[in-house]
Amino acid sequence: MPPVPATRRISLKCSRAALPVVKTAALALLLCAPDLSAQRGPAPDWTRGVLWYRLIVDRFCNGDTGNDPKASDVFSDKTTQWEVSSWTGNWYTRSVKESLFNRDFHTNAFLRQYGGDLDGLLKKLGYLKALGVGALLLSPVFESNSSHKFDVNSYHHIDPHFGPRILVDTAILAREVPENPKSWYWTAADRKFIELIKAAHDSGMKVVVDVQFAHVSADFWAFRDLLQKQERSAFAGWFTVEDWDRPETPYASEFRYKSMWGIPAFPELHKDSLGLAPALKEYVFTSTRRWMDPNGDGDPSDGIDGWRIELADELAPLFWDQWTGLVKAINPAAVLIGNRITEPPPSKRRFDLEESSRFARMAVRMILNRRATPTMFEQELTAERGTLDYADLAAQMNWIGNHETDRIASMCVNRDNPFDAGNTLAKNPMYAVRKPLREERALQRLLVLLQFTYPGAPMLYYGDEAGMWGGDDPECRKPMLWPEYAFEAECAEFVNGDKERYSVAFDSSLYQYYRALIELREKNIALRSGSHRVVLLDNRRQILGYARQSGANRVFVLINYSDEPQECRLLFTDVLEGTKIDAPLQRMTFYADRDGLTVTVPARTGTVLIPRM
Repeated sequence: MPPVPATRRISLKCSRAALPVVKTAALALLLCAPDLSAQRGPAPDWTRGVLWYRLIVDRFCNGDTGNDPKASDVFSDKTTQWEVSSWTGNWYTRSVKESLFNRDFHTNAFLRQYGGDLDGLLKKLGYLKALGVGALLLSPVFESNSSHKFDVNSYHHIDPHFGPRILVDTAILAREVPENPKSWYWTAADRKFIELIKAAHDSGMKVVVDVQFAHVSADFWAFRDLLQKQERSAFAGWFTVEDWDRPETPYASEFRYKSMWGIPAFPELHKDSLGLAPALKEYVFTSTRRWMDPNGDGDPSDGIDGWRIELADELAPLFWDQWTGLVKAINPAAVLIGNRITEPPPSKRRFDLEESSRFARMAVRMILNRRATPTMFEQELTAERGTLDYADLAAQMNWIGNHETDRIASMCVNRDNPFDAGNTLAKNPMYAVRKPLREERALQRLLVLLQFTYPGAPMLYYGDEAGMWGGDDPECRKPMLWPEYAFEAECAEFVNGDKERYSVAFDSSLYQYYRALIELREKNIALRSGSHRVVLLDNRRQILGYARQSGANRVFVLINYSDEPQECRLLFTDVLEGTKIDAPLQRMTFYADRDGLTVTVPARTGTVLIPRM
């Protein structure tokens, strides 16, 4: 989760004026949701070997500048010196308004928004399809004041800045009763999201959304009611209140409540051994149904294809048993991805997949840090594979960088830094935020070759294929590089004194390398769901070789992360002498000798060898 997002400044000394209390019969009679727990089977078929693409909507593409947020949308005071940031500007340059707001770069960077929206994502679906993406993993899309939107104002509406802004929405929403689903209105942003789902499905892509139910924002509709009405609020049981405001002290507020990580902007939802309070749980469940089957006709094809759950360990197992049971009842093919959890034994697993960092951690330790040998790498990953059945092995998500780590390109620049160690200038003044050099791009290519050929489903973080670089959050969340945009050169002099200016542009050569690996996966089922067998381990020479096989389709992969060219000998047991062996990445062809093949792999590179059958 991001350290501290933008949020409205709220007054805890609220009006005591009573407002009409609206209760629906359904919520009044509700005691608890039915037990919908269900035993998890293998991950859905479509997740096996699929190419994931993780993106932050606000940073992907701004398709409609008319819905860009303003200071009054993000802060309670519209005079706050804040505005949407320049998409193509120097990341390290403070705007005039940022300079007036706060002189610290990172404080401003955390508060930035760039105007990315659903129209922009719709316009770029063709790019994603051409890249070969099979599943989109979207940052939270629900109503929120921040750019990352993990701190929601509502679970039943899409953020208005992601869709068209029309006046009728404001008028009708003012009459909506949030706790009564029958009054829920489909805003223009809601409808735009449904349009995106259909367009993605038509393009052959699944849509999965980030969500968490541990906390909300201080602008969450039920929390604002609590702020105003205090102990008279119908939603007092939705939060953990430690002290109520006392009316006899009108110029001070005694109101205290439990918040996530002690940050007042993140009020915690009330949790107990059963999960969430009945009415709160029903609100979450009803919101879940809304996005999984929007028209409520029992056919989930118009809804999202799954959820990635943050902070799962904050809620009781019973809640997850019931919520995941609900999800699977609506759509058995929906995927459930847990994050930061300790999974129960496979027989009692609650989520289809766990977004483990083990692959990323070990890949960086071996190829960049040089603190893990090929033997250590295989031992670690073999241990993880041992917890999965064959079907789930092909679905296990392999990622290297994401929205909470430095980017893969900057990992290669700072190759001695431990993985996910908060690698930012704010925490480490020696961290290099410069553009990668040629040899560092070679390391990136090698890491990606490992990622795309190893068992599992690779996940791309938006813009890595375009050449983006940057440290940990917020620097890993720069706006997407598009080839048709002209970007200012990047210079971090204001932050670290480096006066060098680095050109910023879409890296076509790197993109083509990513595309070549994706095409390899598309053409070779062995790389998507085949078995895995180690064929070469040489710790001293820093070489790892493995074979992937599905039926007659066999692929051999050689990884040389040393600083010297290495001669590698592969032994074949059933490849006839003279058989052609293609090396598609190098566009070369070899011929098998009597019992194998000898190839020289250059320093810090890898090769893929495919025998013709």
